[in-house]
Amino acid sequence: MKLGHVLITSIKNEGPFIVEWVAHHRVMGFDHIFIASNDCSDGSDALLVALDRAGVIGHAPNVLQPGEVPQHAGYVHMRKRFWLDLAQWLMVLDVDEFLQVAVGQGRVQDLTAQAPPEIDVIALCAMTFGTAAGPWNPGRVCERFQQRLTLSHPANRLIKSITRAPGRFRAIHNHSLVGFRPKTPLQVMRADRSVFEIPVGVSIWNRLRNFNQREVTHDIAYFNHYAIKTRDSFDVRKARGRGTAKDQTAENLRHTQIYFDDIAKAWVPDDTILSLSSQVQAEMDRILALPGVALAQANAEAGYSTLISALG
Repeated sequence: MKLGHVLITSIKNEGPFIVEWVAHHRVMGFDHIFIASNDCSDGSDALLVALDRAGVIGHAPNVLQPGEVPQHAGYVHMRKRFWLDLAQWLMVLDVDEFLQVAVGQGRVQDLTAQAPPEIDVIALCAMTFGTAAGPWNPGRVCERFQQRLTLSHPANRLIKSITRAPGRFRAIHNHSLVGFRPKTPLQVMRADRSVFEIPVGVSIWNRLRNFNQREVTHDIAYFNHYAIKTRDSFDVRKARGRGTAKDQTAENLRHTQIYFDDIAKAWVPDDTILSLSSQVQAEMDRILALPGVALAQANAEAGYSTLISALG
């Protein structure tokens, strides 16, 4: 049995954004979407339970042990629970990241069809979007935030990967799979179809986190990264801690005012993602009509608003 094209993510307190993200990637053609959650206080977990019961996603509640990295623990849990090693292709995206494919019919299958049989990984770059005036309100992220950074901005060096036959790797990390078991170089294709090798013994994690500026390309595919959204939404992101940190009580030194201000400079108009808008809205409407989902979505939006108010 093969699971086809599989998408996974691990979340905390992102309830208002889940249905849009799931609907977008179902429209993109993913055969299965699996989501782990931990320590949610905005109602995200109840929404995920409703989506799981409705058959839209698979949900893995993730009870963290001391010292565990939340995202990595979630990936381990999902790998066992959902038999991820049976995926033909596996992709990891955060809920603020939306895949875009610029070939064929714009589906994930059109992307992987571009990879010759010897390619193990397709490494994609970010297209990073900025903020918008006013406070957070319920609504679609992709419709509200339509100004991105220039292509040469360092934020677009960020990599997310889609990987063939994940069972050949020891572990799943948020930018790439790691620990390639075969004693052969890893074959990686960029979005301009150029290919490079990661030799045996060289860290995949370090090579597939960020490209050098000269390697950045968005030709056949990329992912929109809504890294900050509104100021109050960014504050919730900062407060929840980093998903890749072992110590969740430590100060979040990445999501700072400097980080926000840098990305808030985005000025290039870009509504390319809205070419799928009607299909995504139709899928969102279908999902929200399933038993328990609309109520759980409304509760998550209210819970998220409460988190914002508490930080005010």
